[in-house]
Amino acid sequence: MGSTGSAGETQQQPEDDGGARKPTIGEAHFRTLIERSLDAVILFDPDGTVRYASPSSAKLMGYTPAELIGRDGFETVHPDDRDRVREVLGRIVSEPRGTATEVYRVRHKDGSWRWLEARGTNLLDEPGLAAVAATYRDVTDQRATEEVRARLAAIIESAQDAIVGADPTGTILTWNPAAERLFGYTLGEIIGRHITVLAAPDQIVEEQGFIKRLVRGEQLPPFETTRLRKDWRVVPVSLSLSVIRHPAGNLLGFSASYRDLTPEQQARDALRRSEEKYRELFEQNPHPMWVYAVETLRFLAVNDAAVDQYGYSRDEFLGMTILDIRPPEDVSTLLASVRHATPGLLRGGVWRHRHKDGRTREAEVASHAIRYDGRPARLVLATDVTARRRAEMALREREELFRNVIAHIPCGVFWKDRNSVYLGCNDQMARDLGFASPDQVVGRTDAALGVTPTEAATYRDADKQVVETGSPVLNREESQTRPGGKVTLLTSKVPLRDAAGAVVGVLGVYQDITDRKKLEEQYRQAQRMEAVGRLAGGVAHDFNNLLTVITGYSDLVLIALPGHDPAWPLVEEIKKAGERAAVLTQQLLAFGRKQMLQQQVLNLNEVVTGLEKMLRRIIGEDIRLATLSGPDLLRVKADPVQVEQVILNLAVNARDAMPTGGRLTIETANMALPRGPGGESAVRPGPYVLLSVSDTGCGIPADVLPHVFEPFYTTKPVGQGTGMGLATVYGIATAHGGHVEVESTVGRGTTFRVYWPAAEELSQETDRPAGETRLPRGTEVVMVAEDEEGVRGLARLTLQKLGYTVLVAANAEQTLAAARASDRPMDLLLTDVVMPGMSGRALAERMLAEYPGLKVLYTSGYTDDAVVRYGVESDRVNFLPKPYTPAILARKVREVLDAGR
Repeated sequence: MGSTGSAGETQQQPEDDGGARKPTIGEAHFRTLIERSLDAVILFDPDGTVRYASPSSAKLMGYTPAELIGRDGFETVHPDDRDRVREVLGRIVSEPRGTATEVYRVRHKDGSWRWLEARGTNLLDEPGLAAVAATYRDVTDQRATEEVRARLAAIIESAQDAIVGADPTGTILTWNPAAERLFGYTLGEIIGRHITVLAAPDQIVEEQGFIKRLVRGEQLPPFETTRLRKDWRVVPVSLSLSVIRHPAGNLLGFSASYRDLTPEQQARDALRRSEEKYRELFEQNPHPMWVYAVETLRFLAVNDAAVDQYGYSRDEFLGMTILDIRPPEDVSTLLASVRHATPGLLRGGVWRHRHKDGRTREAEVASHAIRYDGRPARLVLATDVTARRRAEMALREREELFRNVIAHIPCGVFWKDRNSVYLGCNDQMARDLGFASPDQVVGRTDAALGVTPTEAATYRDADKQVVETGSPVLNREESQTRPGGKVTLLTSKVPLRDAAGAVVGVLGVYQDITDRKKLEEQYRQAQRMEAVGRLAGGVAHDFNNLLTVITGYSDLVLIALPGHDPAWPLVEEIKKAGERAAVLTQQLLAFGRKQMLQQQVLNLNEVVTGLEKMLRRIIGEDIRLATLSGPDLLRVKADPVQVEQVILNLAVNARDAMPTGGRLTIETANMALPRGPGGESAVRPGPYVLLSVSDTGCGIPADVLPHVFEPFYTTKPVGQGTGMGLATVYGIATAHGGHVEVESTVGRGTTFRVYWPAAEELSQETDRPAGETRLPRGTEVVMVAEDEEGVRGLARLTLQKLGYTVLVAANAEQTLAAARASDRPMDLLLTDVVMPGMSGRALAERMLAEYPGLKVLYTSGYTDDAVVRYGVESDRVNFLPKPYTPAILARKVREVLDAGR
């Protein structure tokens, strides 16, 4: 065969069938949850081999599902975690339905390690699954957040400043050790008390005002004040108040940071005693300054800036050496620098200085040799450059972030000069154009990169528009020819400006939307199929009403006529014609809409024989049809309409593969599928009935063969098929517990083998006309609500002949009026689902409200999905599909009336 679709696919089942097969509601929901789940879902064999990976695994681990399937799942686990994870998997496998949750590290495709929280479940005994299912959630950020919180808590606990947290009313909630040392209250004594307990009586109103200002959203700068200790001693402090807000923006409270200014006040007193000597040298300089002895390296003098920034008191400084403010690893370098210091000005570069609170900050140092109190010394000026260095580092990080974003964004990014010459691009664009690196793109134009002249001119015109107008061109669809064929790009271009704001080129971003465009076209095709299906459903309603009248009255006439009456065979032919018309209607609807599925025990030989005439009309005269019926064929339990659809789809597909004629062979046979190697098989072992459809057509190429059952996959031109034919075959077969195989050789033909599980039940007998005495009778009152006059008359006549009291009505209003006028209560309401005005479902609800014991039997000639739209689900209520015969009506009425007795 040469294609995977068929020209007749406009008559196939709609997209509602799920593409590959017609799933149950639970299966569809399960698949939707798995495919759209944000958490990754992976199925493992007991040895840890990946059997299945959901699409979200690509976002979680960087690997596509195809890269994970068949791989040893332990390869990506961190070596330190691997044995532990393997042990957990062993425990899960050893326990039926066993579950376990574990957190461990997994290597992302980009080489980074990510923390994942995995929950595994033993589903090895689950039919059709037989795997260990694991769901994964990325907790890397969560763990990082927890570590940050722990570090922040440690910093607060180890801070030298007193840090107090309070709620918006001022009630104290947190109290660090420094606060306990500063104010004398223990944690247990202070929690729950108002923060004004730390203020003097004359400061309470002021303190409350601070709280109100914070709640209003004002920002208060740090200020110096005094506060009371537990022992009523006044402590000079530097107070900083900060609002604490939830990430959502709501106010949680505020924090107060108190720094004991006692040491600083002492330093200021000492400074005032030597003010005249050091005022010009130290105090007017905003940068930390100190003098140290060359021989002993001891601090001889420090200015206030040094005391403020480094946290040591003046006395503490004077008891230290310059080595004490350096990290241990920098001491040897410092000593070497001191030994080689020159007498004049020395710019010592940037050094790391350790502050009293343990922080290490960077300072740019300059020194000069002096004499102090007659001893050789050096005067040092230290400028804190930590913020500047951090800003420089942040700038480098932002530049690196920009480079990473450009390199890894799943779009092509490029920038050109005013002449459309490429200045740069990201790796994605280079790969799209078939180059190994962006360097091979830089300095070239689109034409020089192999783009067709027409496409290059289009790109150049867009570039010129952006450069000349300074306005962006957004979301423009462009076509580009690449080594793999034509692609569609969604491109946005904006002006590239220099520091002065002048336009110096174009910055562009594009996304390959080729697949999306294909999906949009498939969706439009599906909508057209849906419209055809709706039209077929409406036509079927009228046909089924007419066929109910034809076959019903034929049955009544056959019941009334003696068997030897000459009119008997004539009426029998009318009845057979009606039955064939009903089957034809169902076959036509099978291509356009979901049907009411009714499985029956079937003989596939009879199904194939019944379709021969239709098949010969479909395949044409230039194709020879041969049917080989297997002897003593086992029965299968299946929906006959769907079985017929499988045969028709395969026949149409074979016809398209033989445009100049050939031979189509349909064969049936009994098969026993054994258990596969290792105790595994594609389907359950046991008896099956094989339906084989072979052609002598062009065959399927090897690269196409793996895709023939994929939904919407087709090798036909646009407008000549949706690619759903073989996908529907696969879905129907698997829905019945069967299996499909395909074998093809290019130039010689193709064979499709459909395996149907053999049925355990015996063959079901179909309803045939029988004598009146064989039909169940009754004396109950039955209300028939039917807008079709012929069907209404047939139902009344049939039920009256069986002894029932029958009331009839053409619509809901007449039904309600007739029921209220009746002198006998009604036992059963037989109502059409779709009627003018009030629907059958609404009528039933009104009737049940007035007659609680009433039984309801719905009937309709619409297809199942149309019936559901009117509020009736045929598999959940008493439902009689049209067309029906008097015998079927009689038995169904009796069944509903007897139910629950």
